[in-house]
Amino acid sequence: MPIINVVNRQTAYRIEALLELAHAHPAPVRVAELARRRRIPRPFLARLLTELAHAGVVVTVRGPAGGVSLARPPAQVSLKEIVTPEPAPAFGGAAVQHVATLLGQAREQALASLTLAALAEEERRATGVADFEI
Repeated sequence: MPIINVVNRQTAYRIEALLELAHAHPAPVRVAELARRRRIPRPFLARLLTELAHAGVVVTVRGPAGGVSLARPPAQVSLKEIVTPEPAPAFGGAAVQHVATLLGQAREQALASLTLAALAEEERRATGVADFEI
């Protein structure tokens, strides 16, 4: 059993949605299309996108050519901005709290060093999708 679960359903949906936007960047993607491509329930996606817009990670564009897009290039968006922090455990003594602190620091470092661009590239490699961008 893992000590802490970094990727819950909300985090997974958040990363999936942002990966889709990273692949489309800088073009906006319609919310309905984003939900369909990544199999994310639309009401849940709408709530996540609202949170991400308030955090300055995505922007929305109204109108016929509208949708949602990343506010910055994928290389400038770290996972630290996307993954919600885990609360400190409310149990255990000093040793447990120390372990929780060390794990939290390692998690923060790992998330800060990983960008959406790196994840999108990993996804391209894993799925065998070629990138013909020049």
